[in-house]
Amino acid sequence: MKLGYNRAGRLMDQLEAAGIVGPNLGSKAREVNVKTELELTDYLDSLSN
Repeated sequence: MKLGYNRAGRLMDQLEAAGIVGPNLGSKAREVNVKTELELTDYLDSLSN
């Protein structure tokens, strides 16, 4: 995607704030709360209702 480190960090912070990924756990991988495109669509639809 050719993103810089700072932009990638901001995107991850935004995804965390939206509830799509879990919090930063240091060197461990974040938990992904929305795993499929269908789940993402349903989740985003629930936000707009």
